[in-house]
Amino acid sequence: MKTKYKRLIVLCFVSAAIIFSAVGFYCRNIIYISAVQLFETDIRLEKVAFETEKIKVTDIETDERFAVDQSLMLINTEYKISENTVFDITEYKNSGVKMNSCMVEAYGELSDAVFSETGKRLYVSSHLRTAEEQAELFEESPELATEPGASEHETGLCLDIYVQYNAGDNFLKTDAGRFVNTKCHEYGFIIRYPIYGYSETGIRFEPWHIRYVGKIHAKIIYANRLTLEEYIFSLQENTVYTVENFLITRQRPTDGYIDIPKGFENYHISPDNTGCFIVTVY
Repeated sequence: MKTKYKRLIVLCFVSAAIIFSAVGFYCRNIIYISAVQLFETDIRLEKVAFETEKIKVTDIETDERFAVDQSLMLINTEYKISENTVFDITEYKNSGVKMNSCMVEAYGELSDAVFSETGKRLYVSSHLRTAEEQAELFEESPELATEPGASEHETGLCLDIYVQYNAGDNFLKTDAGRFVNTKCHEYGFIIRYPIYGYSETGIRFEPWHIRYVGKIHAKIIYANRLTLEEYIFSLQENTVYTVENFLITRQRPTDGYIDIPKGFENYHISPDNTGCFIVTVY
């Protein structure tokens, strides 16, 4: 009889733990859902026929029409950083925080907006990491850290942010956290690991981890509840799309050339780390 009661007590404790865990997860979701505005589902990419011209990949860096950066590189366990990739890194306002040069201005705008709207200052808990630093983290906590070569932190394109006294999951409980999660796309950032994206990213919801992709791409990703993986692979290769006042095309080089929409003066080009270039015409 005593054994039976002991088993019953253990079962009750286990059941209670499962229930409390589920309630906690549900509550976190409710906090998130209450923070998120209605998604702008009318923002859609549409295929368009457009005359194109061929350019040499080797000419991309020197052609004055092209603004070239690394903002749309996909980094994960499948698409790792190649050994010969050099990232364009700079220090943010003498703060010691290092980031990819393409996002410095945008992060300043986001940080200023957060302070203006909420009175809270954003702080950075994790920024650029070397491959060696990432390897150490992975060795210490392989269940939490990403393996070397598969972490965006090695690119300088992402930041882990917080406000005083509220980091990690608690970031979303603050006005600043909710502002970032609902408005960062307006400044060119996405929540890299969204609550709906685990099946694609393999990483749980991280409301503190922002990733720079550029304003129009962030807007599309946010509006359509996409992960970066889903967005990049939704762009069919060698196809031109139109959205708002932009043209977007994902081009895989053929014989050292890619096609771009013809007749424009301003192009933005980024490698996507899958062997293609994403060209944005604005």
